[in-house]
Amino acid sequence: MTEILYTTSTAILGVFLGTQICEGALFVPYWKALAPKDFFELHKTYGSKIYKFFAPLTIAATILPLSAATYAFLYQEKGHFLMLWMGIFTLLFFSTYFIYFKKANQSFAEESLSYQELPKELDRWGKWHWGRIVLEAIAFIFALLAMLQI
Repeated sequence: MTEILYTTSTAILGVFLGTQICEGALFVPYWKALAPKDFFELHKTYGSKIYKFFAPLTIAATILPLSAATYAFLYQEKGHFLMLWMGIFTLLFFSTYFIYFKKANQSFAEESLSYQELPKELDRWGKWHWGRIVLEAIAFIFALLAMLQI
């Protein structure tokens, strides 16, 4: 059971990290290059599709690692302290949605930002996104290290 939990946690964190890096490296620069009117139009068309892609992936990349961390810690499996740290960094990256992204994404959907405010908000969004990627990468590294101990 330990091998399955550690492997699936590591795999989903790796996939999630990869998608987040792609979003940060490809989508964000493109969004920033658009005129505000074009960004809002694009968001109307693709915002919900992006959400429908990332929401289940984010949930899986949170629930599976947290389940594995809980199991490892309760049963004192090898690498359980590494899994605990993986769980902490998983919670940290997940919390960024509620701390920042939920409101920011809503402001894009509602077009509640002025055309002058949008570039600053997209810069802020990008910085938060790369900060989140750092947290995800740390969680992934702890998962890899724990997996190597089993």
